[in-house]
Amino acid sequence: MDFHTSLGALTFYTPAAGYGLSGSMGGAMPVGMALVILLFSAVAAEILGSRMHKALGLPLAAFLLLLVAAPAIPGRR
Repeated sequence: MDFHTSLGALTFYTPAAGYGLSGSMGGAMPVGMALVILLFSAVAAEILGSRMHKALGLPLAAFLLLLVAAPAIPGRR
């Protein structure tokens, strides 16, 4: 199979995991994105917790997770 992005099959894993957990096509992407957010939040907590003060790291982590979770391009209306 020829993939159109450099991510390859990685782009198919999010909806596949969401479909496996939800069992419906309509819930595949919301559940898949919830899994991605959980993964990113675990990574952000480990990295920012060990390298930054909590007063600065928590708002930064919340901002970055909102950027990952939002279905919009930053800077566009």
